[in-house]
Amino acid sequence: MNLFGTHPVEPVDGYCLSYPMRATVQACHPRNLPVLLAREGVRPVHDVTVWFTGGPKDPFVSGVLNADRQRADAALAMLDGRVGDRPDLTVLNLTAIDRLSHVYWQETEPGSPVPEADQAVLRAYRLADRVLGQLLERLDDHTSLLAFSEIGFGPLRSYRSVNDVLAAAGLLTLGPDGTPDWSRTTAFEAVQGAQGVNLNLAGRYRDGTVRPADRARVLADVAAVLEEHINPATGTRFLTRAIPREELHGGPAVDAAPDLVLDPADWRYLPLGDPFWSGRTNRMLQSGWHRRDSYWAGAGAAFTAGRGGPARPLDIAPTLLTMLGLDPAADLPGTALTAPALRPAPAGAS
Repeated sequence: MNLFGTHPVEPVDGYCLSYPMRATVQACHPRNLPVLLAREGVRPVHDVTVWFTGGPKDPFVSGVLNADRQRADAALAMLDGRVGDRPDLTVLNLTAIDRLSHVYWQETEPGSPVPEADQAVLRAYRLADRVLGQLLERLDDHTSLLAFSEIGFGPLRSYRSVNDVLAAAGLLTLGPDGTPDWSRTTAFEAVQGAQGVNLNLAGRYRDGTVRPADRARVLADVAAVLEEHINPATGTRFLTRAIPREELHGGPAVDAAPDLVLDPADWRYLPLGDPFWSGRTNRMLQSGWHRRDSYWAGAGAAFTAGRGGPARPLDIAPTLLTMLGLDPAADLPGTALTAPALRPAPAGAS
């Protein structure tokens, strides 16, 4: 339910409520799933239909919290067998903490005039806590629960347009309409959240200006410009490094990553991202952004009390497989977070 990358939805041996990037009624499998859930009083809402526009707080916060409540109720209806057969595995993505942390993080900071009971971020945490409590009530000898977030959160003061930095260095030229003149542009900022820069590579882009043979040299030149840039808000360097993607990523999809990944020196000041999308998401109104550190927790027969220790997103897949009583493939990256000696029965893993 609500997993990024599941849209457009494909048939699965079970049920799927996908994570669409635009309003649609074709975001589930089977197609009649909304009808089955509606019979249980559950009406899931997609995030894209509840969008922050800088308007009044209460309608937006209520809409975001309702979306998480409805998708959690959908998961519980399936876990209890009220909609279809009880599943072997349920994966539920709650997004209220993320979405409200982006725009109301300032309420959590010292000196905030907003009472704790009214803070939007804490309301999202309280809802997630209630949902986890309901899931814990359903644990038995054959059912375990893994809870985690791949991101943490922290304060944001402002974004810095990397395109402006590139333009000042003569690496990006704007046309009369304010968009890049691709015939005179060497590099440009990647989409928001990627924290990256792409070269205008010939063969990859229609009007590419950088020959593939020159990629390494141009990449080094662009990285040098960005690493020397001073953040006007702090008087210190904006970046720790501009890192070639090959140093961070591997595998067959590495070419989909930005050519350079930008590591901010102060995470309160971040790259803005491609202006087309950052403008449409009202990004300049945000007061919080992701951090690298977060949490994970496991409960039930698959986990050992006090196991603890750091984990990585790569560890999730082998953990889910062992929770289902399956042995991860030898070449699967990551390490299972479950108790090594336990292989719980597959029925009811959560």
